[in-house]
Amino acid sequence: MVERLSLLSSSRQRVPPLVNRFLCPLVVGQEIGAPENLLSHFLSTLPLETLQQLDEMEVRHAAAWAIEGDANIPIILPDLLSCSNAIQADLPTIWLGVPARGDFTSLFAFLNEEEKAHVLRLRNRKDQWSVASARAAVRILLSRHLDCPAQDIVFIRDDYGKPWLDLRSHGNIAEQLHFSISHTRDLVAVAIGRSRVGIDVEIVREFTDIMQVATMQFAKEMVNDLRAAHSDAEMVELFYRFWTLGEAFIKATGEGIAQGLQSFAFSAYGRPALKRVSKLWGPTDRWSFGVLRCGARPAVSQS
Repeated sequence: MVERLSLLSSSRQRVPPLVNRFLCPLVVGQEIGAPENLLSHFLSTLPLETLQQLDEMEVRHAAAWAIEGDANIPIILPDLLSCSNAIQADLPTIWLGVPARGDFTSLFAFLNEEEKAHVLRLRNRKDQWSVASARAAVRILLSRHLDCPAQDIVFIRDDYGKPWLDLRSHGNIAEQLHFSISHTRDLVAVAIGRSRVGIDVEIVREFTDIMQVATMQFAKEMVNDLRAAHSDAEMVELFYRFWTLGEAFIKATGEGIAQGLQSFAFSAYGRPALKRVSKLWGPTDRWSFGVLRCGARPAVSQS
């Protein structure tokens, strides 16, 4: 059964549409200048900023995306307000965000009550930041497509728990826009496209039972590739390549772990591609994939 997510109260102060899209605060009588400049200034005050250089992160992260169809390589957006050209060209987009100074609760301006409650139930402040940031960012980016205030976007969830735009609230465009979010501590990601899309980000950690985890989770072809790795560093690199690609893929299909993590296998080197996939989600060339590497050194393993 599709579950309709709760909405914020509609009793808000009316503000200009472009500004209200992000629920920017206004001071009566203040000279605000161009709305787009105001938006840019408001976003710059949030505890969230765009990752400008993939190697600027101190700790290494792995990321991967999956898009249905022979899609163009996604555009990595330089900021949250820069997707206009991509929208016009119907190009898939990816946005990556990292922490900035400020209180994560300022992101609540974009979230509904259910999302706020979920964030506040988390105990770790880094987790609170990452969840609030990912959900705020996807609303901001989708609002550019929908011409709708970010906080008024309505999501529904299907039987697998995958969120979709609500057709009753947003009309036919809700069926044309696909999106995916991912978050880990210190990095969030959003992908949007006109076909099924998935994205995943993970902190890269070295750990001793990597082959045990791989044997339980990966298809035999990928386990064999890991066993053939020439060094521990290569094994770790391959592991996170396979892990993030798999997560992105099952997010794109919408089935999640119900799809069966051993029902598909990816290539180990070069541009990522499916070597094998179930009939339901095949053929193998039905999908396009990509991987990104952020940061320089692996995180310290934590027991």
